[in-house]
Amino acid sequence: MSKTGFQKLSPKKPKKRPEFREYRRAVQATTFGIAAIIITWLIASVAHSLFARPAVRPGATFSGRADDYDALLRCQADVETLFDDVNRKLFSLQALGSHYDIMLAEQWEMYSKHWKQRRREVGARCRFEELRNHGLGAAYDRLASVYDELEEVQRAYAVLLYNYIDHRASQVDDIRHALESSRKTFESQRASRGPTRQPG
Repeated sequence: MSKTGFQKLSPKKPKKRPEFREYRRAVQATTFGIAAIIITWLIASVAHSLFARPAVRPGATFSGRADDYDALLRCQADVETLFDDVNRKLFSLQALGSHYDIMLAEQWEMYSKHWKQRRREVGARCRFEELRNHGLGAAYDRLASVYDELEEVQRAYAVLLYNYIDHRASQVDDIRHALESSRKTFESQRASRGPTRQPG
């Protein structure tokens, strides 16, 4: 028997139509361009948030003198406000419960972005990194240490919130629904019974 009788028939590959070649190239170039723009924007935004120093008006910056009590008290008030705000925000979000888990996370992320920017502005204005342990006294050095710790507190609160969303939010939602259900049942039973006479 000849070899031609046993020849395997290979499936024919569909030919790419030449009229679509330019269209495919344009789509590929557009996709690549959009992906490159998005990646560049992400890298630039991360780099800016990590390394950019906030602009501070020269007149608003702490002079560095140990007797500049007005500026020191402004720095004290700013650090206290940062601390109070991050505490209030965490507990206000947790108080909302689990109605909108994604919304809670989004609110926290948006808040955190602004809070971190404010913190950097306070640090630049009060010159904590530059002047710590430079003889301005224990109170200034203590305030600078607290300023540093605030960033760790903010990160720890983020972990708490996300842990709450992941592990406790559904339980809180179930409790809320159970309470609403029992209250509505009692109210409808009272309404169906009509007015009741008060004893006495």
